[in-house]
Amino acid sequence: MKAIAALVAALAVAFVSVSPAFAQKGSKLHITWSPKVYDLGELTCADDGSSCSGTFGAKVQSNLSKSAGTGVDYITLLPVNGAFEPCNRAIDQFVFTFPEGELFIYSDHIDCPAWIRPFPDGDGPGPRIDTVFQITGGTGAFAGASGDGRLHGFGGGRQGAIIFNGTIFF
Repeated sequence: MKAIAALVAALAVAFVSVSPAFAQKGSKLHITWSPKVYDLGELTCADDGSSCSGTFGAKVQSNLSKSAGTGVDYITLLPVNGAFEPCNRAIDQFVFTFPEGELFIYSDHIDCPAWIRPFPDGDGPGPRIDTVFQITGGTGAFAGASGDGRLHGFGGGRQGAIIFNGTIFF
């Protein structure tokens, strides 16, 4: 019985001393995506009007890098209640590129102008974009990254930046 107790104690000590090595470290994430080319006129729409998609580039600043980066939004827009205006469903796949590597972020949400809020979750009035995102991976220094957070903004272009705040795990 003493041998079993000693073995259990030894395993517990080993587990406690090794487990921090396997834990991921979470860090605050802040990204400002300033769309200069964010123009919905660049969308390509399906003939039946069921969806539109496009690729939009922008300048990016982040606490993850001392250097400015670039960001691309591979976006698909779907109508809400049979129409694109005033709301639309946006499926965004962002790729942010910095000298240290690329970071991949995904968001699927409904965008509505502030004057129509509360829709769909009753939290308005507020910015056109106010939703959650997930970090889905990366390359270089961001390889294996995960995490999540909130993104908000007024839709890009002349209307201003889109801000990402959250937690990133490496």
